[in-house]
Amino acid sequence: MLKHFLKYWLPLLLLNIAFLSLVISLDLHYLYRENALLENLQALFLILSTITYLWLSSYCSGQVRLGWIAVSLLCFSFITREVDLELLPLFESIGFLFHGAGRTILLLTLWAIFTRMVFTQGGFKGCIASIFHSKYIQYLVLSFLFLVAGAIFDREFFVLDYGKLFEELVETNAYLFLLLPSLYELYIKRRYGLIHAENLNPESD
Repeated sequence: MLKHFLKYWLPLLLLNIAFLSLVISLDLHYLYRENALLENLQALFLILSTITYLWLSSYCSGQVRLGWIAVSLLCFSFITREVDLELLPLFESIGFLFHGAGRTILLLTLWAIFTRMVFTQGGFKGCIASIFHSKYIQYLVLSFLFLVAGAIFDREFFVLDYGKLFEELVETNAYLFLLLPSLYELYIKRRYGLIHAENLNPESD
């Protein structure tokens, strides 16, 4: 799948540059403020990622299934950080679970359940190996690097006039790269009508 990214990396780069240029030249600062365009895109990417990775896990077994669940749970954890779920009418009655101590307890509970699943399947070694040997590891690494860059802008290690814009844009790219593998796997499954238990770990594209 990396070859598909290499094929389209230039248009994606140009899209990012064009967005930066428009925002800066036209003073469209509202696009990267709280609950604006970029944050809404981040929320959309994360919600779709959580659902699709969990969906893919239902077609696999063993360590591969745990790998998909781990990424899905990671995406959900990001959702609780990026999106104020407690403010949505749908979650009004249970909003306390998505912020503060409630969010911490919820995530600890979910990760504890996942940890128990991992140990019943032989431990973390196999689960971690299934992720690091994935053909999608390049996308996960890119996502991680974008998030690190976003954290650097967020902490203001460098004084920039548009630091917040860069932060939100790289985070949007990070969550996009988290989403792409799951969409690609679902596309392949739908196109060829195949359910691969080894989807996470094939040797080739």
